[in-house]
Amino acid sequence: MNILMPQQRPGERFADWLYGRVTRMRSYDTRYWRTSSVGVGLMCSLVLACTALGIPTGFGAGADIAVLVLLGLLGMVLAGYAGAFVFAVMYLPVPRFHTAYALYTGGVAYTAFAYADVGELEALAIALAVTAAAELLGIGLAVLRSRRLPAPAKAAAAVLAAASLWTAVYQPSIGVPAALKFGAADRDAVAADAGSAADQADGAGVPAGAVDRAGGPAQLAAADPAAPGAYRYRSFTYGSGTDRRRAEFAGGAEVRTQPVDASAYITKWKPLRTWFWGFDQHALPVNGRVWMPKGDGKFPLVLIVHGNHLMEQYSDAGYAYLGELFASRGFIAVSVDENFLNYSVWSGIPNQDMKVRAWMLLKHLQQLQELSSKEGSPFFGKIDWYQIGLIGHSRGGQAAAMAADRDRWFADDKGLDSLNGLNIKAVAAVAPTDTTVDHTAAKLKDTYYFTMQGAQDGDVNNFNGEEQYIRSSFSEGTERFKSSLYIGEANHSQFNSDWGRMDNSMPDGILLSRKGMLKAAEQRKIAKVYLSAFLETALHGASEYRGLFKDYRTGLDWLPEAHYINRFEDGTFLSIDRFDEDRNKMELSGGTANAEGNGLSWTEQDALNRDRKEKGTRGVVLEWKDEGAYTIELSPDYRQKMKGRNLSELVLNLADMGRDVSSAGNTVPEDWSDPDITMELRTADGQTSRLPLSDFGTYSGMQPTRFLAVPWLEHRLRDGKYKESVEPVFQTLTVPLSAFARTSPGFQPEQLTSITIRFSGGPGKIMLDDIGMK
Repeated sequence: MNILMPQQRPGERFADWLYGRVTRMRSYDTRYWRTSSVGVGLMCSLVLACTALGIPTGFGAGADIAVLVLLGLLGMVLAGYAGAFVFAVMYLPVPRFHTAYALYTGGVAYTAFAYADVGELEALAIALAVTAAAELLGIGLAVLRSRRLPAPAKAAAAVLAAASLWTAVYQPSIGVPAALKFGAADRDAVAADAGSAADQADGAGVPAGAVDRAGGPAQLAAADPAAPGAYRYRSFTYGSGTDRRRAEFAGGAEVRTQPVDASAYITKWKPLRTWFWGFDQHALPVNGRVWMPKGDGKFPLVLIVHGNHLMEQYSDAGYAYLGELFASRGFIAVSVDENFLNYSVWSGIPNQDMKVRAWMLLKHLQQLQELSSKEGSPFFGKIDWYQIGLIGHSRGGQAAAMAADRDRWFADDKGLDSLNGLNIKAVAAVAPTDTTVDHTAAKLKDTYYFTMQGAQDGDVNNFNGEEQYIRSSFSEGTERFKSSLYIGEANHSQFNSDWGRMDNSMPDGILLSRKGMLKAAEQRKIAKVYLSAFLETALHGASEYRGLFKDYRTGLDWLPEAHYINRFEDGTFLSIDRFDEDRNKMELSGGTANAEGNGLSWTEQDALNRDRKEKGTRGVVLEWKDEGAYTIELSPDYRQKMKGRNLSELVLNLADMGRDVSSAGNTVPEDWSDPDITMELRTADGQTSRLPLSDFGTYSGMQPTRFLAVPWLEHRLRDGKYKESVEPVFQTLTVPLSAFARTSPGFQPEQLTSITIRFSGGPGKIMLDDIGMK
């Protein structure tokens, strides 16, 4: 008798098939692949941890990493089940969970880097590399766990796994800001202990000397300006007490200040930002860290302000190494808190932040002005209001210049009237921005100005401080000066001790190369040397450091080994030509002289930065194959101006233009060398004297910079931001006229009629700007 089985309905057959597929989801995920998946999970966790550091919440790096890694791994588990199910349904004979985990890790990496604006193609390439590294790490772990392989094979696998992990992270500088808190504690710092302890320890044995001292200028007969001074000092904070995130500016503040209303400038302030800080634009706090010398008398005041780091990673404590040094040398130093104006991944950035950064500096000065006249205040009678300096880093550098030129933006702000007559005497900008605000930019007049920048700056990659330098001017005869310093091996972040070594936030900060970069203590040693010497010169009137700003070689005993380029000008400079006023290359501006070239091509052009945008000045570009000469014939009017001026030096500014002759168009040729330059001076009586320019200064172009660990990305990352490996930066060279008189008896510098610059050792290309006498 035949027994007929009931026929399954289509839905039942599908359910049985589906159940069978589900039960076979793990068919190919053997012990080997399960172990390998652990390596993939570790790599995914690393990517998530790096991403967490770039999107801080304010609850601490540890909490951010833990939460994002846990959520990410939960997502990986869910993705594993979903992917394994799809692969099983498709009958794909692959380790299904493992494959899903690998694809998920690649997707996480792609999302993280694409969100960081590295570009879609670039993010895809990075994601593929991360996935490959994850697989190598997983294979290495699986091999190590294998019971069949001999020890040598396991050792090789361990090396492979370690190499893949190293490749993935490539020396990441994961800097977590230290929670430095300054209360009202009294710091009895003696001179020997006045510097930052960490910097003193790290700076031990720092090599000095970037160039051969043979034939160079004598070292300055002065004490190292980075060495602590004789003053004891104490540190404390002042604040408005409304900051829910910063106890040192709330209950821990020794001095209470009044919050200020910035709503006339800021109209976009997100509620999430208010929740985070506990205030909005109507009541911005006036918070500052103070280092104050002990003793009687009035002291110069110096405000230091940070730039646009992530809002949740506070920046103001990162200049303690400067505040301590300045206080020990008799300056009242204040590190200004403007973190609430910084960018946040979660709440963006307030509009008009650049203008308000400068405005807040002025409001700090205003409240310190009130405190200095109030008995019982620690500032009472302590501030010399005729000696004020502003120092800013990044956006803070631009804000400092804007505050010094405040009427350009705040002339109608009656709330600042109490500052009328205030003398901001000196401005220093460290790697500053220089964007226009309300279609204008600061133009400093008779203000000491100093700017410094690193060629390896991966954030502000153009030397913007040179543009502010160009716009700074002086009344005739004043000894106030402007100076710039370009440092080949310095980056952006290391000038702040809390910013770590990476100039970009995570995760794309991991792509930046650190090869050849100065150590953090070395970079901050440069800042201490120059900023201290600048304040000593501008606010204490210490003339012994002036030579450092004219020629960095006079301070090589104090400076770490690096490539330096510096520029200098003061009010005694009598211009022959700045090449800015006309487009006639034959006739120099103001009828001061006529020019001609021989054996070279020459034209007047705009000076361009690394992005090939105008710097705000023009120069004459001289290009030669083997040799050439450029001659300037001084006019009778200019020779008349020279009389009675006691001029003793010829000054010229040169920038190397080697990048423009490279076939790649963005770097100097490999066989490029510095030109041999000879100065030839002729007087009215026919006397001629020649001397090599190398007798008076070192002229050389900057070494090419490699910004990224993977060169392929330099032309693609962030719309080609890093494609230019060099920026033409001007070097000031000063030629003493007395040297020509010693070389050629009878030569009379006061009878000078022509200047010839002879070039050999070609091919070569340079830009000449701001040539004159002093």
